[in-house]
Amino acid sequence: MYCIFAFVLFVSTAINAFLTDKEGLILVPSVAFRDRSSTKSPADWNLYNQGWYYEENPIQSFLMEKSLELVVRQDLDSNRVKMFTAEGKDKKDLCIAGLSRPMCAKTDKDGRLKNAFTMTDQEVQAFRRSDDTHGKLLFETSVANKNIKGTGEIFLCDDDGVTFISDIDDTIKVTGVTSTTQTLINTFSGNFKAVDGMAEIYQYWQDQYNATFAYLTASPDQLYPFLREFFDRTGFPSGSAHMRHFTWLDVNFITFFMSSSYMAKKTETLEMFLQNTRNRRFVLLGDIFQKDPEIYANIYSQYPDRIAKIFIRKYVDDNEGQQRLEDLFKDIPSEKWATFEKGADLPRNVL
Repeated sequence: MYCIFAFVLFVSTAINAFLTDKEGLILVPSVAFRDRSSTKSPADWNLYNQGWYYEENPIQSFLMEKSLELVVRQDLDSNRVKMFTAEGKDKKDLCIAGLSRPMCAKTDKDGRLKNAFTMTDQEVQAFRRSDDTHGKLLFETSVANKNIKGTGEIFLCDDDGVTFISDIDDTIKVTGVTSTTQTLINTFSGNFKAVDGMAEIYQYWQDQYNATFAYLTASPDQLYPFLREFFDRTGFPSGSAHMRHFTWLDVNFITFFMSSSYMAKKTETLEMFLQNTRNRRFVLLGDIFQKDPEIYANIYSQYPDRIAKIFIRKYVDDNEGQQRLEDLFKDIPSEKWATFEKGADLPRNVL
């Protein structure tokens, strides 16, 4: 498969120079924590901004789409495929509007926006909607000197409260990451399908605990617009999304999903939430099909008082998987972890 992709890249580079490309901006929802160095009351906020500024490559996209269709033997969604052949726009200024001071940052070599900035509590409150009850900020980011803009979201994660941190693939969305062909089909074609009952229980938890949600996934941020459509269509609570970025240095799409960097990134994100809050409690949800149990067991060993519950999705008749979990979670009290296959298997009261 990699040889096909390499050939596509080589041929399309020469042809694409003669075509007009379309630029775009993806803003991925992020998170904000209290500034520990602040002496103000209330304290300032440290906000994390993330996104991607790109230019489409239509020839490369067409060739990749047809190559993948030969592999999976069915039609694919060209809008999704084109995000993986687009090229990032490096060293470009992206600026946040609505502040009394300039707030700009440059994209990196892959066109990604990854920066942190500080706002006073008063500035933060000005970005909140009047009907907001879950600490969500809305702001506009634009490309300097171009008519390219997008609306970003940042979710406030204060010292107290409850956050549900959830995996996406095969936890709330059917992906089939253990099968190469099925992963490609479920990623590049059709509507994303929710695991039965998960949106309903997440909505209940959000209302019951006035909880915030954060989504961790091995999926690349190029898929975020389509994941957002999935969240909105199926009714999952909105929340920050913590994703990696796919480049052709990642060798191929499947190894990207299963690589060790996924485990490191997920662990790093969990530690970010725990280290930047003091009393907030966390409920972790994942699946047995990748390395979520290992990651969560390690995090629990470091923060046992902060992890309220761990839920792992597995099939009911997976006895081998059950034994794996019992071995991994042997030092975790049995009342603090459980398995589920669908949303109805999860308890409504978790705290």
